[in-house]
Amino acid sequence: MPLIDDEGNLFGVVNVIDALAVVLLLAVIVAGIAFVGVLGNGEPETRYATVDLGGQPDYVADRVSEGDTVRVDGSSHNLTVTDVYVTPAMASNSGNQSQVTVRTKINGETVEVDDRDERVFKYAGERLRVGAEVAMDTDDYTTTGRLTSLESDGSSLTVDETPVLLESTISDRTAEEISENDTVTLGSYTTATITNVRLYPIGGDRYRALVGTELNTHQQGSMPTYGGQTVTVGSQINLSPDGYDLNGEVVRRGSDQEIGNSTTINAEIEIENIQPAVADEFSVGMTETVRDETLVTIQSVDTEAADTVLESESGEIYLREHPKNKDVTLSVELQTRRTDTGVRFHGDSLRTGDSVVLDFGTTTVSGTVTQIE
Repeated sequence: MPLIDDEGNLFGVVNVIDALAVVLLLAVIVAGIAFVGVLGNGEPETRYATVDLGGQPDYVADRVSEGDTVRVDGSSHNLTVTDVYVTPAMASNSGNQSQVTVRTKINGETVEVDDRDERVFKYAGERLRVGAEVAMDTDDYTTTGRLTSLESDGSSLTVDETPVLLESTISDRTAEEISENDTVTLGSYTTATITNVRLYPIGGDRYRALVGTELNTHQQGSMPTYGGQTVTVGSQINLSPDGYDLNGEVVRRGSDQEIGNSTTINAEIEIENIQPAVADEFSVGMTETVRDETLVTIQSVDTEAADTVLESESGEIYLREHPKNKDVTLSVELQTRRTDTGVRFHGDSLRTGDSVVLDFGTTTVSGTVTQIE
């Protein structure tokens, strides 16, 4: 029997065209089964991710809120913002941007891959893992962020209040403005609150400011972060409450109080070679007072002629009394803080030989500590 007869039947039974159609159909079915076996093994899955959006301009930061949704075209995958954390950005090149971090609920899928025993999580066609870039294309804004954590649960960010003590040099104008309970706010978010302020004069109408502050921080691992940076001793923190800006260095973390216990000590301070009019300013009972706190009280004043050095025409050196200027020795009571390593005055360590600035209101002078009792 011929393979194909005169009527076009295969083996005299099946039409050749019909046979080819059946073969083609079987090939499609087999290919489909193979495709499903490789790529069709996804199972719907939900993950919770923290996404760092970095520094954002106000017109974006103000629009980021809980409930924002990102949808993936042609897929059931989507992302929903479940929590928002906003602070001023601390980076030097950030300008007036806000640092934005969001917690998100991501509906994706887990799939099998050849080189792993465990299924991997995919979203929008890509494997999602820490460090990946995440697109945030919502109805109100578009931006991108970096995924910093990915877990199976937890819709809220880990946020806490971290007390710190900031040290800064400020002008007398800022000193007049800064106050306890000042806050830093961004929209509806309070990101920092000043809890206490101590001011110490350093001359030139400037103050050393020790500013206790509670920072609203985001916990990343074991470390608190604020403004996109880790908060640790030595960190620079910029705060902008209403009316002034404060750039301070973290000198304590975990406490907003100055180190040590408050105590008073007696000391002698020598002020050399000052004009008689300045020397006459000092009197027993005069005080250095800042914000109703007395830091220095004069107990006695000893004045004598200042020394001056003269050189003769022959090159000989002579020590003589200055015809006008005076040396003044002040016996004072100082408000200090005692620590395990010694005594601190005006927010700094105090030792014999140190220079200190004293501001008595009518006069400001610099003297040398000659004795500490």
